[in-house]
Amino acid sequence: MPETIRIEIDESSKTAEVRRVARKLASDIGLDESAVERVAIGVTEVCTNILKHAVRGSVLLRVTENGNLALEVLALDKGPGMTNLEQCLRDGFSTGGSAGQGLGAIMRLSTASDFYTMPGQGTAVLAKWSTQEAKPPSTNGPGCRNPRKLSVGAVNVCKPGQLVCGDAWGVEQNERESVLMVADGLGHGPEAKAASIEAVRMLHLNPELPPMALIERAHRALRSSRGAAVAVARVDREAGKVTFAGIGNISAHIYSSARTGQHLVSVNGTAGHETQRLHEFSYPWPADGTLVLHSDGLSSATNLESRPGLASRDPTLIAGVLYRDFCRGNDDATVVVAQVFKQ
Repeated sequence: MPETIRIEIDESSKTAEVRRVARKLASDIGLDESAVERVAIGVTEVCTNILKHAVRGSVLLRVTENGNLALEVLALDKGPGMTNLEQCLRDGFSTGGSAGQGLGAIMRLSTASDFYTMPGQGTAVLAKWSTQEAKPPSTNGPGCRNPRKLSVGAVNVCKPGQLVCGDAWGVEQNERESVLMVADGLGHGPEAKAASIEAVRMLHLNPELPPMALIERAHRALRSSRGAAVAVARVDREAGKVTFAGIGNISAHIYSSARTGQHLVSVNGTAGHETQRLHEFSYPWPADGTLVLHSDGLSSATNLESRPGLASRDPTLIAGVLYRDFCRGNDDATVVVAQVFKQ
């Protein structure tokens, strides 16, 4: 999957940088001139909101490939948050006097959007622009909106100072099952990236394999590489079961309204090098399940339960908030969220 571009917003000149990058990405995926202009206005609005209300924050941009291409923009800050989100979402309402006239304008300008805020904890804004705005998103892959499949979102960001991310992730779905993988190449930079991408390639070549067999396939494929931590979760939606196998420090949890987060167990080691004997574990998949997998670029304290209402948001927005709140800041960071489609 394409990496996420992160731009820190701490002065007004960064707004122009975000606008330039967003315009290029929008043009590259084939959005027409009118849509590119809506993107430009929308990203200007989110940057203005950060600078006016939170002083600093981050904007993350990513192109998704789900049958039809789309541009995703995440604006994240740790400012004062909002006490009345509903009021702020009214089109034309703007406490900062910005040109776009508030968060409601982002809803109007984008193909899809979502928001999460906590007073005193900050605000997260997600806006998406699709190349096929009149049609529903693809029924395959990340972000699919087929109720029989899982909706998947992610953040995949390189370590500060690096040009590429040493983590990678992938997903394969059919009418019954969804298979997700997260891989964290040893170290950082191009060699780490090559290892993690090779692991994910094994998923795309062998989506029918059980998780442990996929890990074993990745283990063999990575012998000449730096190696990687790898985790695979297969969600059987009809049977209500998750089968999981992992090697190394990829964290995985299942959340639902009925119980606290269920930790999924990995073994110690590095795919391609030393490893303990692999094991495959099964867990119940709740009717309202949310699956979170992340690399060790996020802290071990990462959880959904401390963020009321977050589990009901778009999976990309969930991934963004978890990245904002739990990123260590000194490593590549990837978080993937899969959940039952919510109408």
